[in-house]
Amino acid sequence: MTAAVVDLLCRRGLQAMDLDMVAGLARVSGSWLRGYFADAEALVAEVVRDQIRDVFAKPGLQLITAAAPGDLYRWRDGVVAAYRATRMSAGYPLGIVVHELTGRDGRASEALAASLGPWQSALSDAFARLRDRGELAPGSRPMELAIAVMGALVGAMGRSGKACGPDDVLEPFDMMLRHVLTARR
Repeated sequence: MTAAVVDLLCRRGLQAMDLDMVAGLARVSGSWLRGYFADAEALVAEVVRDQIRDVFAKPGLQLITAAAPGDLYRWRDGVVAAYRATRMSAGYPLGIVVHELTGRDGRASEALAASLGPWQSALSDAFARLRDRGELAPGSRPMELAIAVMGALVGAMGRSGKACGPDDVLEPFDMMLRHVLTARR
């Protein structure tokens, strides 16, 4: 189902997509699909939640216990590897969805923000632990740092949806995290 949604988002965009189109591409009954989703935006919101889980769940365990810069670099590596593992012929599902939802209001955009929220909070907590251990400047504001890093990540995902090669998929995310972790004073 994800492949059909991503393909339609690439070809038509969210505004021109409907459940019957997704059903046709996914080779399922339109009435069956409508039994689960009210409309295409509700389906895209579910794809968002699934993709966030696929990309962040396993590396998230490292983030929750991160207490040193190396832990955050391992978290970053896990997120990048999980993101790359989602690639399909149309591109990266989460990147395509992020690109399509940028600047839009609606349930799918709300699902994206809500799904990323816990990971941003966990990152903020990790930055607080690092600050308290002297790994970040004493005046560091963990939530602001987390917002900057997650913003770079989401921006990189939106940029990398289709075009980027595997080696630079999340380069802005990596650059922002390295900058935060090396700017101690």
